[in-house]
Amino acid sequence: MLREPGHAARFACVASILGAIACSSEQDMGFGFATGPSMQPGDDCLRCHAPGSTYPTAPHWSLAGTVYPRPDAPATAGVQGADVVVTTEAGALLETLTTNSVGNFYSTTPLPEGFRVSVHYQGASIEMPCPPPAGNCGACHSVPPIGGPSGRISIPQGAPATTGTFDCETWSRK
Repeated sequence: MLREPGHAARFACVASILGAIACSSEQDMGFGFATGPSMQPGDDCLRCHAPGSTYPTAPHWSLAGTVYPRPDAPATAGVQGADVVVTTEAGALLETLTTNSVGNFYSTTPLPEGFRVSVHYQGASIEMPCPPPAGNCGACHSVPPIGGPSGRISIPQGAPATTGTFDCETWSRK
């Protein structure tokens, strides 16, 4: 992910036609896809679900994304039942989010500076090497990826093997 304030606001909202539709239940509003908790897996959810977006009546989330079996997975291949664990920089638990039927997760919990995120699945875990710059996971964890990630957020079993250390200032591996 890129460490840049307002990064989410720079992306055009794929779901811009949804406007005032709340994502609290599954609905087909005639847009060709359902809105609700399983809508638009893999997208940058906070483009529309954040204070200051052009859709002020959409639920506001602090953190949202989709977990996949591997970084290059298609958007429709989300993993159900993965735990996204959010902690403070010191390691105190803020929240554990379990992915839904399409791999989506989202939260309204306020995120402190330096928060950390890890994914736990079937006894294995993987942690993001640096504190995320924001909660809009799909802004960088995409195909193709933007910035330093290898692609989509993936379960530990599908993550690529890594070597060396990660430079959190440049968002690149050394």
